[in-house]
Amino acid sequence: MSTAAHLPAPPPPATAARARTVRLVSDDPGLRATVERVCAAAGVDLLADPPGATASGGAPGTAADTDLVDVRHAVRGRVRPGTVLVGRSEDPGIWDRAADLGGCAVAVLPDAAGWLADLLTARTGGPAGPSGTGRVLGVLGAVGGAGTSTLACWLADRAAHAERLAVLVDADRAGCGIDVLLGLEDQDGLRWPDLLRIAGTVPAEQLWPAMARTGQLRWLSWDRSRPDGAAAPYAAVLEALRRAADLVVVDLGRAGPGTADTAALCDDVLVLTPRTVRGVLAARWAAELLAGAVARLVPAGLNVADVDDALAAATTGLPVAGSVRFHGAVPDAAETGRLLEAGRSRRLARDVAGLLEAVGAAP
Repeated sequence: MSTAAHLPAPPPPATAARARTVRLVSDDPGLRATVERVCAAAGVDLLADPPGATASGGAPGTAADTDLVDVRHAVRGRVRPGTVLVGRSEDPGIWDRAADLGGCAVAVLPDAAGWLADLLTARTGGPAGPSGTGRVLGVLGAVGGAGTSTLACWLADRAAHAERLAVLVDADRAGCGIDVLLGLEDQDGLRWPDLLRIAGTVPAEQLWPAMARTGQLRWLSWDRSRPDGAAAPYAAVLEALRRAADLVVVDLGRAGPGTADTAALCDDVLVLTPRTVRGVLAARWAAELLAGAVARLVPAGLNVADVDDALAAATTGLPVAGSVRFHGAVPDAAETGRLLEAGRSRRLARDVAGLLEAVGAAP
């Protein structure tokens, strides 16, 4: 008997794992080129179908593990669960269309290319990207005209300039948009009306790339459209941004019954008040409105009524986080699109940095 007869049989040749596939329905060459790069990075094969193909895995389209459908060609009833709606930042109504289709995931390309690659990698069994847990800081005005939006802009800008992931959120629906204050009302990017039909959880990885930005600071503003009565999904959006950013600064606007629920979503609230008798009395009412929230007082401007920090704290029952000094150049800077630049002046930057440190959000 030969020795070879006693050797175990060789194992059968290994079967190569089936490559995961992604199907794109689009006739946009630029969008296709971006998706090709994303698929290459994720290690998946791209199948491309013409816009007439179905997005349900049936003929004439080829079955795929993940469908990507151009927003311009998405058709109700032909989009299967798990489909990702893709488009460009200039495509109108992409978020509304996603809601119409039953809550599709959205990838605004090329900004969301990294998120899409992570998603495809996760679906092929690779590691998903980590998500952080940031702080949400609200800024509330005791009275109108206290400078609430201005301070919110400066706090977010200070964090962004310290190389932290920071986002400014406009929660003052009646304020006609914080983008006007920034001098960026003509800049493309997500606005609150784009998100009014969102229900449930908002994926941070979709929201973050679609946001407007100036320098390192991202922002989400209301616009000048008349409110239609739809409730803003503040809770879902702020939770998503908390996962994406180190610091989320929320402009809560003037204190009122409608602000309490949004303020409750914040980890800390700064109550901004002028150093006047009326301002401090209004801040006391705001403190009662915020009962249960972690709130601190920020006296601002000139002390024309002999209202010092000790008196303000005793009257409102709120600890003083710090103050913001009067600066005569700020109103002109706000009207000429230089508000953030004004807040970076040495004196004001010191005040803003002190407030961030007081709430434990210092860079």
